[in-house]
Amino acid sequence: MIDDLAVAKTASFFVVKKRLSGKAVEALFVTLRANYAVSAHNIFKHTREVQGAARWSAICFTYEAPPSFLASTTEVREILCGYLLLVEYQGHAAVFSSRISLPASFKTTHFSPVPVERVEGAIAKGDAVFQRIRMRNMSVSQFAMRNKTLEAPNLATVVGPTGSRRYAPQTYTVKTNGTHSTATPSTGRISIRSERAGLDELIDFAEDVVDAVRLDPVDVSAFIRSFARPVSLADALASSEPITMSIDTNALVDAVTGAEATIRLIHAGGNPVELTTAELNALIAQLDLPLDIVGDARVREARLPGAAVEAASISLNKSRISLRTLSLAPAADVEVESLDMPIGEDPERRTLQRYLDDTNALIVLFDDFQLAYIDGQVFRDEGMQGGGSAFLRYLHPNAALTGVTSEKGTFAAAQMSFDATSSFGAIVDHVAAADTILICDDLGDEWADFIGIREDGGVTQVSFYHAKHGDLSLGAGPFHVAVSQAIKNLANMSFPEERMAPKVLGWGNTYNAPGHATQIPRTIRSNAPDLLDAVARARTAPEALRRATIVTSSLSKQAVEEVFAEIQNGQRPSPSFVQLYWLLQSFFSACTEIGATGSIVCRP
Repeated sequence: MIDDLAVAKTASFFVVKKRLSGKAVEALFVTLRANYAVSAHNIFKHTREVQGAARWSAICFTYEAPPSFLASTTEVREILCGYLLLVEYQGHAAVFSSRISLPASFKTTHFSPVPVERVEGAIAKGDAVFQRIRMRNMSVSQFAMRNKTLEAPNLATVVGPTGSRRYAPQTYTVKTNGTHSTATPSTGRISIRSERAGLDELIDFAEDVVDAVRLDPVDVSAFIRSFARPVSLADALASSEPITMSIDTNALVDAVTGAEATIRLIHAGGNPVELTTAELNALIAQLDLPLDIVGDARVREARLPGAAVEAASISLNKSRISLRTLSLAPAADVEVESLDMPIGEDPERRTLQRYLDDTNALIVLFDDFQLAYIDGQVFRDEGMQGGGSAFLRYLHPNAALTGVTSEKGTFAAAQMSFDATSSFGAIVDHVAAADTILICDDLGDEWADFIGIREDGGVTQVSFYHAKHGDLSLGAGPFHVAVSQAIKNLANMSFPEERMAPKVLGWGNTYNAPGHATQIPRTIRSNAPDLLDAVARARTAPEALRRATIVTSSLSKQAVEEVFAEIQNGQRPSPSFVQLYWLLQSFFSACTEIGATGSIVCRP
């Protein structure tokens, strides 16, 4: 009956880590029959037959199961037929199957995944034309699109690197020399489009794929390299070593002090007392410090640079890096409680170390600076190569931000304009000076701090400006709020018609800061006799350019250029800079999703 096999050339490929034997395969078949409660005879069964340089095993049987459209408790049964074909070749295995699943215990014992980069080297070759790709967004923002599928005769001509940088390909289909192949690198599943094939053709297909994945990848498509791809922890550790760790303190601060705070931090011990603001600030300052990772075992110490005392330790597990200990005070003496419970009465109170581990707050960098462990996943991004030119072109220096001393400035009752030394003043007088319509939309139903509209030569430009002031920094901390606000309001850049009448009415008022009424008009300037008509024209303009711009005095383009230059010279970036890089890439990518352009206006 095996000669009647006719199926698609689709298989999951693995590396054999424990040698297979006839006894192991027979035990597999026994387990399969037991899992499906089979009592009837097999339709066919073959154990480790030899064919050329390969060995193959196969089993096929029928079993009963409740119909998929009825509850599992039903007594109705349908008869299904399933098969599994296992091909062994050159230290690898290919598993073809239908309606029968390989037991997890067998897979864990005998197989390990084919490294992602080898799947890419085999399928995503330099001459491959990508025609379909399913991607997952790596952003943790609730406002970002999580998944998307793109399809085109040649995706490289319609998908730019900016839109792809924050997406991880999950499955893609390519055309190479007239053959269409589909791969899911994370699972090792590979298929080619063809007529249904018999046993001999399936074995040939398995050998061809294994021969391809055994080669070191040397000619991988530039298109797939434009994506920041998740990498398995095993693959990362096989080629590099973790060298630095830090804690994502932004999420912790938001959980403790944000508008939607969920936890409180207390001193450990029998008499629980909540941390004061000063104690919280001291804790965050401690957690922000990068630690050097030392050792070569599975559990490794993390120390302050130049110190010999352990500050924390991490455990390199199979699928994640865990924060094993947090040794130094004050962090070691802090516990976490839910705000929903009275202080000291949370039955699930836990140490800060455990909370940070549970929430994947650990950031780990490797000696390969393209790798970063963030949010419980290793990512690889080649955008830091080449001096970071692809990233730097979204940073626009403006000298007016050098003299900025506050975000909004001070206010007085008779005041007619924003302070020139404020971020708001810099936007009005410099950054948005060319906008013929400029509106202050800060406070209330806020879409942006300022909204600018410009019509020039038949082209309409809509700009949303989000202001942020702070000390110069190369960390992500100053940007989280601004990026979240910008991403959240991207949809409003199309000026939804049903919301515009009350918005325009509000723009006719003066700007009143909390506790400070002023004479500053919300409509800073306008060349339109009817503002609502001007907004309507901007909404319906066929070739409108939409820009989401974060205006910040806390970032210097020169400082960012210097970091990239140091990376080019072999130095590793700080954990905080890596986090900043990923956060802003998320912002640029989210803008591209809606056909807008994201940018950062910063100090020179």
